[in-house]
Amino acid sequence: MGKIVLFAGVDPLATGESDYPWHPLSVLTVGTALRAAGHEPVIIDCQIEPDWRNKLAEQAKDALYVGVSCMTGPSIGNVLDAIGTVREHAPGVPLVWGGYHASLAYRGILRERWVDVVVLGPGEAAAVALANLAERTGGLTDTASLAAIPNLAYRDGRREISLHGTVADRILETPYGALADMSAIPPLDYTLLPVTAYYTDKVRDLSYLTSWGCPHPCGFCSEPKTSLRRWKGLPPKRVVDEVEALWKTYAPDQISLMDPNFSTNTQRVIGIVEEMERRGLCIQLRANMRAKDIVNLAGHIDLERLREVGFSAIFVGCESGSDRMLKLMTKNATVQHTIDGCRLLSAAGIVQLTSWIHDLPQETDEDSDLTFRLVQDLALLPHNEQKHHFFTPFPATDMYDALFGTAEDDGRSQRDWARSDTYSGSAIWSGRPDFRRRVLERLLKLKEQHPGVLVRSLPRLMDA
Repeated sequence: MGKIVLFAGVDPLATGESDYPWHPLSVLTVGTALRAAGHEPVIIDCQIEPDWRNKLAEQAKDALYVGVSCMTGPSIGNVLDAIGTVREHAPGVPLVWGGYHASLAYRGILRERWVDVVVLGPGEAAAVALANLAERTGGLTDTASLAAIPNLAYRDGRREISLHGTVADRILETPYGALADMSAIPPLDYTLLPVTAYYTDKVRDLSYLTSWGCPHPCGFCSEPKTSLRRWKGLPPKRVVDEVEALWKTYAPDQISLMDPNFSTNTQRVIGIVEEMERRGLCIQLRANMRAKDIVNLAGHIDLERLREVGFSAIFVGCESGSDRMLKLMTKNATVQHTIDGCRLLSAAGIVQLTSWIHDLPQETDEDSDLTFRLVQDLALLPHNEQKHHFFTPFPATDMYDALFGTAEDDGRSQRDWARSDTYSGSAIWSGRPDFRRRVLERLLKLKEQHPGVLVRSLPRLMDA
């Protein structure tokens, strides 16, 4: 069977999102599926390989295809560089783009002819089918065969008149298929990565995934469009089996559960805790939970039991201290949920990694005041940590459509999207400079008052 090169473009170190690299789960899941099908996946990750361009140039020469993946934002620049490298050194090798950004901005990507095929949503089955097709036909140009593969978008070689009256490539989409039963998916094959190369002197963190998707409708988030508000999770026993094996095999300091929302199913969370208790395990875990879910979970289990089996930190997307803004964002939660959830975690001795968004569309000074009152109150809780962002719209999300209108193709380039960052501003949406300046001034004062709370990078003004 043939070789498929997978390039991971996400670099949280460069954006300030993290102070240590993340294992690239987006390409690891695809690589696992490819290896299970008998193919030879090769993962190249710009986070840990300074010479990645030369490695990519060499590995691409005899690949069935090269797949690239990234998030919306600066990591797009890495992917565009990777595409340029492949086209220079292996011009006949097909290119495939998948992941969150591609699933939302696929029309622009194909219009600009960056790649041959885009994978929409979950990519495991599509990646294997594309590898089989490339091996059988020598490429990815057989549109009849592409049409039979779910979760794809591609140019069919014809032209059409767009809604704006311009003549453009015709883009076809195949039926969208959600992820299969999680239990039927093989465990992530970490031997595809140099796992310990992601460890730093500060922390030995290992990334792991226990579920897919999210059922909530948050208007600022990519998830409702990519998972269609569906959620599937591994059963508790398998989660604990795999976490325990990773803990013993790679000896990390902590395992970060990178699920979009680990707390979607309360009974599953309880089942994981009970299974860990049964085995006498204490494994340092970090997870993403919604504040409303935390409150609900606390009604069924003492949160100290989570801490005793190792849940040391919970990321909570709080977003705003204004109920009006939360409603406009369709967050399906209230400020009181944030307060109660953080207090419950604090009482259990669990770190609250709270995240906030400033300069939201329609946010008033009064809304901003409410947010700052709340973050100041939460800063007094034990183990409260905060990361603050400026609002940046992501393509095809509800809040993006509300700002710019709904269109099949908004005409934006991928280089435009690469200049979008929730820390340093966005070429897509600059917001209100005066409003952001006031926010930044207040954040700097908050950091002076609580230097141990605002431990993440502060947002930056575009002209700073």
